[in-house]
Amino acid sequence: MPGKIVRAAMAGGNTIGAEVREPEPRADGYRHLDSPALIERLTAAGVTTYLYGIWDSPTDWDDLRREFLPAAAAAGIEVWVYVVPPSECFPGGRCSQPYQQDYLAWAREIAKLSRDHPCVTGWGIDDFHIGANREKFTPEYVAEMHETYRAINPDLEFWLCAYYDAAVDGAFLDTYAPFIDGIIYPYLDDPFHNTENADAVAARCAEIAALTGPRKLGLLLLVYCGRFLGTPRDPDEEYAAACVRTGLRLSAEGRLGGVVAYGLPLAGKPAPASENRALYGTGRLAFTATRYAPVPVGSSAWASQRVGVVPDAPRHELSFWHRADWLEGTPSAGCYVKEVLLDGVVVWHEDVTENPPRQWLNGHPWQGAVDVGAQLRGKTEATLTFRLTRQREAAGFGVDVGFDRLETIGCTVTDPDFDRRGGWAFGHDHGALNAAIDLAHPDRPRRILAAVTGEFGAAAPSPPPPPP
Repeated sequence: MPGKIVRAAMAGGNTIGAEVREPEPRADGYRHLDSPALIERLTAAGVTTYLYGIWDSPTDWDDLRREFLPAAAAAGIEVWVYVVPPSECFPGGRCSQPYQQDYLAWAREIAKLSRDHPCVTGWGIDDFHIGANREKFTPEYVAEMHETYRAINPDLEFWLCAYYDAAVDGAFLDTYAPFIDGIIYPYLDDPFHNTENADAVAARCAEIAALTGPRKLGLLLLVYCGRFLGTPRDPDEEYAAACVRTGLRLSAEGRLGGVVAYGLPLAGKPAPASENRALYGTGRLAFTATRYAPVPVGSSAWASQRVGVVPDAPRHELSFWHRADWLEGTPSAGCYVKEVLLDGVVVWHEDVTENPPRQWLNGHPWQGAVDVGAQLRGKTEATLTFRLTRQREAAGFGVDVGFDRLETIGCTVTDPDFDRRGGWAFGHDHGALNAAIDLAHPDRPRRILAAVTGEFGAAAPSPPPPPP
């Protein structure tokens, strides 16, 4: 892959709306891959390599061989065949068919396929190192896989999906480096495990490249363009674009091999209704705390703005709605507190466990609006802050806190419904806590596709000038 920047896409098992299938089943009772439509959408998105997953349907392998590969070759798209590990094989359900967990057979048959279809230039295995999968993929077994496919096509590349813990594990890389060409690193703002913050892409890739480079291993960045089941919030178009843009810049500088857009929403479907957690409209103020990294006591995330105040108003009142969702576990009382502050003084607070999850409430259940006259009377301006703070140690859960529908008397707030980005300043003092405006547009998948297409298109080489 030297000298070439991979701009890849794949469907993936955790995502919605990434597969492009025919609307009706064929005579065999299965809805087959719609190869012409998929090729058309990949081409329009600027994709140069497609990671063809064999998992969702027993027809995937035959659809690949008989229909997709000829169409991909005609379109100039390279194909990597992507199979799942034992942990993703469900008895009587999804699995990589027909060879299932016989990875020697997969190595043999994919290599034979690549010899007959030169557009097949690589193959890979998902979640290679997770849990019991490593019991299957012993060094001896992977060495046999390597010998099998290399004997048929020595030019075929073999890549593994390696999350951050494995990607920075020198012993893991040393064990498998003799048998693989590179790793696909899924970025999750490690070690904080979210699809909200794109700021650490370059740093994490540099950290991993410092280990893969000396071992002569390639490195691809995988960017989540659809939901990841273990993160507090789903990615949006700004996040996806920022990650892809950074990955392509690093690739142009020779520090990465390219970018894989995971779950790129090619099917044209709307966002799932569950992605919209606003009270009204499509936006809310969101605070998230992951369960995957320790959060020091006293850490917080916040959103603030300067508000105009009528100094002699007869009343100064602040009304807002709030909710808390508990993620992958039940929080202990006293661990996280929701707070509202004026000029640094807490005027309202509530423990995240005080009320049932996923229930919008106005202030405390019987309180409603908050009288803030003591803080605002006589002032012309003040700083309004919403904050989530860690108060004591605990583990095994995350939280997603929302605020919405902010109404005031005696002061003026910009964007009180949190339906656009602007007006609020955000901050945090620990990476496991995040604050943002969560805009769950119904057409979020279309926006993500457009954003990634724009980045892929900007990175594409210019066509040669016409002959004189």
